[in-house]
Amino acid sequence: MKILSTLGFFFAFSSLQAQQIWSLKDCIDHALKNNISLKQSELNIQLNESQHLQSKMQLLPSINASNSFNKNQGRYVNPLTNDFVEDISSSLNLSYSTNITLFNGFKNINQIKKAANESLKSIYDLESTKNDLISSIALSYLQILFNKELYQTAAKQLDLTKNLENRMITLVDAGSIARGELLNIQSQLALEQQQLIQAENQLHLSKLQLAQLLELENHQNLEVLKLNLQVPDFKIKDNINADYKIALNDQSSIKSAELQIHSALYDLKIAKANYLPNLSLGHSTSTLYADNAEDMFSFNEQLKNNKQSGIYLNLSIPIFNKWATHVAVDQSKIQIENSRLSAQQAKNQLRKNMEQAYADQLAAYKKYQAAQKSVIAYRESFTYINERYELGMVNSYEFNESKNKLIKSESDELQAKYDLIFKVKLYEFYISQTFEL
Repeated sequence: MKILSTLGFFFAFSSLQAQQIWSLKDCIDHALKNNISLKQSELNIQLNESQHLQSKMQLLPSINASNSFNKNQGRYVNPLTNDFVEDISSSLNLSYSTNITLFNGFKNINQIKKAANESLKSIYDLESTKNDLISSIALSYLQILFNKELYQTAAKQLDLTKNLENRMITLVDAGSIARGELLNIQSQLALEQQQLIQAENQLHLSKLQLAQLLELENHQNLEVLKLNLQVPDFKIKDNINADYKIALNDQSSIKSAELQIHSALYDLKIAKANYLPNLSLGHSTSTLYADNAEDMFSFNEQLKNNKQSGIYLNLSIPIFNKWATHVAVDQSKIQIENSRLSAQQAKNQLRKNMEQAYADQLAAYKKYQAAQKSVIAYRESFTYINERYELGMVNSYEFNESKNKLIKSESDELQAKYDLIFKVKLYEFYISQTFEL
């Protein structure tokens, strides 16, 4: 019994977990944590930070130690006496060297600045990816709410028609009305059953779309939090210049495009550095041990006596490198112009998107107002037809036609409402970078 009770509790708990109700914030938080594209962008940030650190380390001197072991057989030069001998001998060479760049046309400095710039740019790229994901999730979330309301409306209409069918059957059996009236109602019932199935399919598809954005496997159990959405206020504006300036300063995609210009400018400075001399300072120390001198000197004595060291300055002046530097400079200049055009294109696209979003708001607002008026008109018309139908003054065909027009107008109003909500929130998202319902 204990086992059965435990299993019962487990399945009940699993069912409860499966029926988790997702708010929009839950969806966004889950996606930001689990989305693969975002994880890749975060890894890209880490790579750029690593490259930034590496560029800083290039300012430090390089230090190297090496050793080599040689075994000679035959005629060779004795490294201690410089005489030719015939023998088998072994020798050990130990060396240490360090080198630091004193001047290379500020290439290292500009590489550090570029790496820092790229690191910051990758952060803004991540923000842009997040914003795109958030807007997609919000649209899918609203689509589920719309389809759910549409399904509930269709179900209520079907229930009303079923009740009417039962009433008509009673009247037909009593001989009060002709059987043709019942057939008309039953055809209406079949139509509404089809509409209910279509609404259910649309609801499942919208859940699937959101589940895919959230990287969830079982979309059938996805339930979103029902919201009492109010139609947002819509203000007609002469132009969007003020809003565009705000978005221009805050949009991460614009900041990323601007930083791309800076990276191209650093590339030009790095390329021009190859025209300049390169000056470095170095120091080296080496020593030698040979086994054929063991009779005269011990191991430690040989290492001490054969020790050599030196300091050197190395100046490299570029004279001709097959036009490589000239080509690199020209390519960098072209890339600067290309990045400037890309930045301007991003700004233009942002303005176009905002203009389109505002125009969509205005169109959705007018459509919603028209849909409201249409619902009022068709509702009054249906009330009038229904009263006449109850009195037997109109037939079921006219009744069904009036009812279908009312159902369509209510569906259009519902769709216009959600369309207006999303269009207003999308426009606000360009400015505030937040999406709240």
